[in-house]
Amino acid sequence: MFIFVVNKNSGKGNTLKVWDEVQLYLQSKKIDYQVLVTGSKEDVLQLRTLIKNVHTKISGVIALGGDGTSQEVINQLVGTEYPFSVIPTGSGNDFARARGVDRNLRREVERIIGGRQEKIDLMKVNNRYCLTVIGLGFDGMVAQVTNQMRFKKWFGSLSYILSVFKVLRTYKPSSVRLTIDGEYIHYDKVWLIAIANYPYYGGGMKICPYATSQDGLVDICIVHGLSRWKLLLLFPSVFKGGHVKQKGVNMIQGREIIVNSDKQLIIHGDGEIIGSTPITITIEKNALNIIS
Repeated sequence: MFIFVVNKNSGKGNTLKVWDEVQLYLQSKKIDYQVLVTGSKEDVLQLRTLIKNVHTKISGVIALGGDGTSQEVINQLVGTEYPFSVIPTGSGNDFARARGVDRNLRREVERIIGGRQEKIDLMKVNNRYCLTVIGLGFDGMVAQVTNQMRFKKWFGSLSYILSVFKVLRTYKPSSVRLTIDGEYIHYDKVWLIAIANYPYYGGGMKICPYATSQDGLVDICIVHGLSRWKLLLLFPSVFKGGHVKQKGVNMIQGREIIVNSDKQLIIHGDGEIIGSTPITITIEKNALNIIS
C-alpha cells in the first residue's frame, strides 16, 4: 500500500495531470494505493488520520508537489518508519534535484515501488523540520517576495531569480552573531546566511555544494562585507557553487546554530517562510526514512 499526497496547486498547476499518469500506471500494475488531494498546508494535516485508518502495511508516502509540499508531508512522518519520496511538480524542486530524481515519470514510479530505503538527517527549527536549506536575511526576503509573486507558477525557478534583483535594490545588510556548537562568531554587513542539509535552493542554486544529509552536520554559507555591486557580480557563480572560493563568503559546518541579529531577519525553510531571528537550528541524525 502506497499513500500519495497530491498538491493540486503546486508548480504550474499540472500536478493533477501528472497524478493521472501515475494512477494509470499503478492500476496497470495492480498496486494498492490511497490518495490525499490537498490545496493548502492545513489539508496535509489529514495525512495522519489517513495513515491511522490504513490497516495494511504502508510501503511509502509519496508527495506530488514541490519543496513546500515535501516539507509539510515529512513533518507528519517524523517519528514513524514510513518511508518518504517525492514526484516533483513544484517550481523549485530542490530536494528532488539533490536526490537525483529521474525526469522520466515511469522510471521514477518504478524506483519508488522498488522500495530501497535509507535514512537521512533533518534540520529542526523549534518544532518544525526542514529538508533542504534554511535561509536568513536577504535570502529570506527573496523567498517571501517569490511566494507573493502573482505569476510564480508560470515562471518556475526563474521567479526566484527575478525576486533576487527586486530585493537587491533596497535590501540593507545587518550585523549577525552566530553561536556554532558553542563557539561565538560575529559578522558585520551580512547579506545572507544559508544553512544547508542539501546543496540546492532557489530552483537549482548550489549554495552549499558539499552539503549532505547523512553526515550529522549542516553546511553554513555566510555572505558578508560585500557592496551591492559585488554581490550582484557574485550571484551567477552560485549556480555551480563557485561562490565558495570568493572573498566575502565563509563556509562552516556545525550541529547547533544559534542566530542573533541587530534587526529581525526573515527566515525561510525549503522556500517557505518559517519565522524570524533570533532562532536556533539543530540537525537530527537519521530522522527520516526515505525511498532512495
